[in-house]
Amino acid sequence: MRPGFFSMQDDLQAFRVQQLDKCLEDFQIPCRWVPDAGYGYGYPQFNYYPPSVYYVGAIMHRLGLQYIDTVKILFVLGYVASALAMFVLIDSILGSWPAFVSSILYTYVPYKAVEVYVRGAMSEFWSLTFFPLILWAIYLLIKTDKYKYFIWFSVSLGLLLTTHNLMSLIFAPIAIFWTVFWLWKEKKKKWIEIFFSGLFGIGLAAFFTLPVIIETKFVHVESMLGGYFDYRAHFVSLYKLFISREWGYGSSGFPNELLNLSTGIVQWIVGLIAVALALINYKQSLAGFAGKANKKISVLTFLIFIFSLLTVFMIHMKSSFIWARLPVLWWLQFPWRFLSISIFLLSILGGFAIHFSKKYKYLLGGIIIISAFVLNISFFVPKDWLNITDKDKFGGISWQKQMTISIFDYLPIYATLPPINEAPSVPEIMDGKAEVSNYKKGSDFQTGNIKVLENATIRLPVFDFPGMKVTVNGKVISHYNNDCRGEEFCYGLISFKLPDGNHMVEVRLTNTPIRKIGNYITLTSIIILIWLSF
Repeated sequence: MRPGFFSMQDDLQAFRVQQLDKCLEDFQIPCRWVPDAGYGYGYPQFNYYPPSVYYVGAIMHRLGLQYIDTVKILFVLGYVASALAMFVLIDSILGSWPAFVSSILYTYVPYKAVEVYVRGAMSEFWSLTFFPLILWAIYLLIKTDKYKYFIWFSVSLGLLLTTHNLMSLIFAPIAIFWTVFWLWKEKKKKWIEIFFSGLFGIGLAAFFTLPVIIETKFVHVESMLGGYFDYRAHFVSLYKLFISREWGYGSSGFPNELLNLSTGIVQWIVGLIAVALALINYKQSLAGFAGKANKKISVLTFLIFIFSLLTVFMIHMKSSFIWARLPVLWWLQFPWRFLSISIFLLSILGGFAIHFSKKYKYLLGGIIIISAFVLNISFFVPKDWLNITDKDKFGGISWQKQMTISIFDYLPIYATLPPINEAPSVPEIMDGKAEVSNYKKGSDFQTGNIKVLENATIRLPVFDFPGMKVTVNGKVISHYNNDCRGEEFCYGLISFKLPDGNHMVEVRLTNTPIRKIGNYITLTSIIILIWLSF
C-alpha cells in the first residue's frame, strides 16, 4: 500500500474511525458520544451520523493498521464490494457476462471518482454496495424458497440504514417498485416474507434510526439546511449531466469551480441502447418470436429506464417544485445525490443491453467495457498525495482542524454557539476553592477527584446532553447547563455545586428511554435472525 494519504473535502474520515475506536476501547457500544469533537467538549456524533463503516475501520485499526490506512482500504473495499454486489444481482437474473458488464459500468463512472477523490464521502460511497444487494435478496426471496435470502435482505437493509440513512430514503421507491414487479410477474404470494424481512432490517438499525428521528430536537441542525447546504444552489444542468467531461476538485454551487456531476456518457448511451433493444425484443415476443422471459425483461427495462429519467429530473432545476413541497428532501442538501440512484439504474440497464444483443453480446460488451474504462479512468486520481502518518494526521494544526470541522452540525442544543477555544483538560472552579486530581476523559465519560476546601461551583469540560448523569461518591446529583461565566457565548456545559470535602466525581452519557428501546429492538432482531439462520 502506498504510504501517506490524499486530500478530500470531507477530511474527517480518519478522525471518525479514530473516535469510534476510542468508543470500542471503552466498550461504549453502540457508540454515540465521541470525546474529541466539538473542540474537545465531546459530541453526540454517532447518535446522528451513520456509524457502520467506521466500526469496520476501527476493527481494522485494532488489527494493527494505521487509521489513515484503514480509510484507504475502506475506499478500495467499497469499489470491490459494490462491483461484486452488482455482479451477483445481474448474474442471478441474466447470467455472468451481462453481470460483468454491469459491474464495470457501476465501477468506472465519474460520480464514483467524485465520491472518493473529491468529496471523500465514505458512507455515501459505501451505500452503493447495498443497493444491488437489497434488490438481489428481494429477487431471490421471491423466486426461491431459500430462507437465507430472508436474512440477506434484513442484513442488507439494516446496513444501508446505518451506512447512509438519506440514501435509504431515496432508494426506498426503487426497492418497493422492484418488489411489486417481481411479485406481479412471478405470481408468488411472498408479501409476508418480504414484509417481515424488511421489518427485521429496520429493527437491526433501530439503535441508530430511532434516536435520529426522536432526538434531533436536542441538537443544532440549522447549519445543515442553510447557506451552502441549501438545496436550491445545487441543481445541475443537462449539459453537465449528459455531455460535460470537465473534471476538477471544486464544489457545486460555485460557477467558477469544476466538479463533474455526470451520469456517465457511456452509461446513459448504453441505457438508450438497452431501451431500443428491449423495444425490438418486446415486439418480437408479441409476434411469437421471443419467449415470455424476454418479454418480462423488456418490460422491466422500460420501467427501470423511466425511473432513471425520474432520478435525472430530480437533479435538474425543473424539479424544484417537488423539492419545495417535500421538506424531507431538503436534508439531502444536494439534488445531485440522486446520481447514486441514476448510475445504479443505468448500470443495470447495461446488463440488460448485453442480454438483448444475443449473438453480438460479447462484441457489444467489449466495446462498453473498453469505452467505460478509457473515458473515465483518468478521473480516478487524487488531487494531492500527502506524505503523512497517523502522527501527523492527529497532531498540530491538523488535529485542531479535525476537532472543529462542521462543529455546528449536531452541536447540543444547550450551546448557543460553538466554542472558540479548546476545552480545558480539567474542570473549572467557578467559585469557592477546590483542587482537582487524577482527572480522566474517556469516550463517553469523565472522572476524577475533587477536594473542596470551600463550597464550590464546578463546571466540567463537556457539553450537556440528554442522558448525561453526574455522580458524586456514587450518588446521582442534579446539574445545570446555564453557568456561562467567562464564555463569549453560552456553551451549555455541565455545572454543579459541591460542599466541602473529598469527592469522587463522574459524568457519563447514559441511554435515554428511546435509545434503550432502539438498543433492545436491534438486539432482539439480531437474536431472531441468528436463530432463523440455523
